[in-house]
Amino acid sequence: MKKNYSLRIFNILAKRVYKLSKKRKLGWKWRDAQKWTSANLFKLYKGKPVSKIKVTEVDSVIISILDSGQMPTGVPTPTPKPTVCFDPFNIPTKDLKDINWWMLSDQVNFFDNDLNMRVAIGSIIDTGVVKKSELPNLNETVEDMRRAGFSSDENIIFKILVAPNKSDDGKPCSYYVLATLMGSPLDTESSQEEVFKTVTEEDLPEDLRKEREIKVKKRQEIIDLRIAKKKSAERVRPEKIEGEDEAQKKQIEETLKNLESLYAKKLISKELFKANVKELKSKLKFGGKI
Repeated sequence: MKKNYSLRIFNILAKRVYKLSKKRKLGWKWRDAQKWTSANLFKLYKGKPVSKIKVTEVDSVIISILDSGQMPTGVPTPTPKPTVCFDPFNIPTKDLKDINWWMLSDQVNFFDNDLNMRVAIGSIIDTGVVKKSELPNLNETVEDMRRAGFSSDENIIFKILVAPNKSDDGKPCSYYVLATLMGSPLDTESSQEEVFKTVTEEDLPEDLRKEREIKVKKRQEIIDLRIAKKKSAERVRPEKIEGEDEAQKKQIEETLKNLESLYAKKLISKELFKANVKELKSKLKFGGKI
């Protein structure tokens, strides 16, 4: 007998709707999210295999429908608030340089949450223009790109473009930052909407300059940790740590200390911390306690 996964699909969709309603501070209760899902979203996914439903795609669809103003009867309508957008021309030009595709999540996380963005990578993802805070987990996107076999020659570019239905009037909400593949059709097609302006760190207001310095420092700590982990993985042979190479053992212990420091500062998640600690401790199993 063929199983009916309709209830499971509905709950997956409703949970995404509820989560995004919280991000947008719509004031919805769980039953409001269910009602909205039933009226606007479920019909698009009913009967579709659960394995084919991607969270990133679902989020994009929900955002598109919400932006179109579709609200079910009985759902509280929030009091409109002035739209706040981070000015993309307060981003130093060097922070918008081309990057390797596997650095996408790291670079986007560096931007302000109120920055309007669109991440569009071929058939992998297209978020539409949303606030950076509303973007899906781009670590998952990077993994999708890895599974799709992206080569080391493929780079991500960042471009400041005029937003849809807006004009080049200098107002922060009239622009967005596009992240897409270099040389892709979207890269070529968007050339006419691109706005060029060279911005240096000295051009930033003092508060933004200081905020950026803190972000740069945090990002460098994470990069240093990755480099240390990579060196440990390349050089350390666990079966020969005890009595043969105390220097390598100390290097792993130092990496563990760096991990603990990053976790204490809330720069990495609990899951990432535990996974890395487990991996590093396994390399010390012949070398005694940490």
